[in-house]
Amino acid sequence: MENRIKLVVVEENVLGYIMPQLPRIVQILHTSILKGSRFSERSVIYTDYVKSIRLASKEDFNDFRVSFNGFDNPQEYEYSID
Repeated sequence: MENRIKLVVVEENVLGYIMPQLPRIVQILHTSILKGSRFSERSVIYTDYVKSIRLASKEDFNDFRVSFNGFDNPQEYEYSID
């Protein structure tokens, strides 16, 4: 079992993370209504009900205007290095 927290982008309009203990739930870091998000930042997303989900990259953090500094730890977080 992977013990790292996954940093993800959901439907290209939500930046979030998935805890290893809750693999079907995305905790939201930031949403973008300009990109079409229908989710609130104070909610969670069940992965069963989304069309697309992928690993986030440092560029995604820039796009969502969220600092990547605290997440730049490959031993604790899994993210795309593209």
